[in-house]
Amino acid sequence: MRELRCLVFTEQEVVKAILDRRRRVNEPLPTGTVDKVTYEDGDNVETKLAITHDDGTRETLTLPETEVAAALVAHCMNRRIPLPVASDKMLYIINGALTLMITMNFNKSPRLVVTHAATVEGAGGSSGPELRPAPRRRRIGG
Repeated sequence: MRELRCLVFTEQEVVKAILDRRRRVNEPLPTGTVDKVTYEDGDNVETKLAITHDDGTRETLTLPETEVAAALVAHCMNRRIPLPVASDKMLYIINGALTLMITMNFNKSPRLVVTHAATVEGAGGSSGPELRPAPRRRRIGG
């Protein structure tokens, strides 16, 4: 079984995430104002920032998918949005908006839950606690 989550970002969130990441890792920041954000979808998603400098000149800054994905993950972590560590994270463009798709795989073996009663009962005379699965709980109500 797999689970898929999609986080859709506004242009302002994308720009803020990129600038915050570049500031944090001491990479050069663009000077001027970001006028427009565009995305190119090919083998990878490229993010292009159209920047107007204070003197009126224009520049386009092209960012690779890995940098933007790292910036968006850090942006989510700073806002305490839970992201699973053991998941695949990919960028897509959906309806013109940059989307971070998170895919989790649930084909892992279930964890064994140890009850407190099992550790107390198994402590007398044995080499270690006896491990038993916790009893199933019944769901009450609708």
